[in-house]
Amino acid sequence: MSGMDYVEGIKRYFLVIRELHEMGYELIRVCPCLSPNGMAWRCATSVKKYTLKNCGAIYHGSAHTAADTHSGQFKWGDCEGLTPQEIALQFIEHYPHIAQWGKGKDSEYKDWFKKACDLAQRGYIFYAFSDGSSCFHNNHHMLLTNDPPTGEYLPFPPDGEIVI
Repeated sequence: MSGMDYVEGIKRYFLVIRELHEMGYELIRVCPCLSPNGMAWRCATSVKKYTLKNCGAIYHGSAHTAADTHSGQFKWGDCEGLTPQEIALQFIEHYPHIAQWGKGKDSEYKDWFKKACDLAQRGYIFYAFSDGSSCFHNNHHMLLTNDPPTGEYLPFPPDGEIVI
């Protein structure tokens, strides 16, 4: 990442998704994981209809149903110097199908994601799975990159729509 710290890029990604929710794209979901070696945070940005019913942070679909990020950076290039709102507008332009599927109301997920975003801004970045661990084995709390203070664990997000 050019001038931005790795964690700062992830924090900004969360702000971009929160901005999309504020713009009426509340069906957009984040589906983060850790890389196989556990050293990198990755995330698919998808929509409710392509996330699991028993955990709305795990995506299931073909490649066109999600936009991948690594360290919070989208594939279209550097967004350094842009506000979260400007990046959100670029997201809509680069991923019109996700924007179309993501347009709509889901206040329950929007409220849940606000808590996830607030934790991320403090350095507690969630992920749903990695090699050898998943949120399903963590008492239905999302896994966090750091151990949060007592009482600040993130519960499962609201349900998606895919049953497997």
